[in-house]
Amino acid sequence: MSDANGIISGVAGRYASALFDLAANANALDSIGEELASVGRMIDESDDLRRLVRSPVFSAEEQGAALAKILDSAGIKGLTANFIGLVARNRRLFALRDMIRGFQGLLAAHRGEVTADVVSAHPLDDAQTAALK
Repeated sequence: MSDANGIISGVAGRYASALFDLAANANALDSIGEELASVGRMIDESDDLRRLVRSPVFSAEEQGAALAKILDSAGIKGLTANFIGLVARNRRLFALRDMIRGFQGLLAAHRGEVTADVVSAHPLDDAQTAALK
């Protein structure tokens, strides 16, 4: 399983790990990562979408149908759309944002990327900022 190194855990971790394994087997890590980042931005930017994802008032069918339309209009299909549909059917949408973060963490680890916080006593100029990236 992809989270063997303890990168992620819990419900979100299990789903993220399963999606990562499927995406790796389909040789689609980058495209799935981009689509999930897009879904994450949509959730972050839309109060209505955030409510739809988090609220237990909506049935799994209502959530799934609404998300299917949103994903289709955003051009997100295939494995990513199927995954989100499964999450909706299983009543786990409340953890979708954490699943996306988990997948992104696994993808970053797979790529050998490291995240760091930089604290500076003085503002950095553009060249210094670019060098850190």
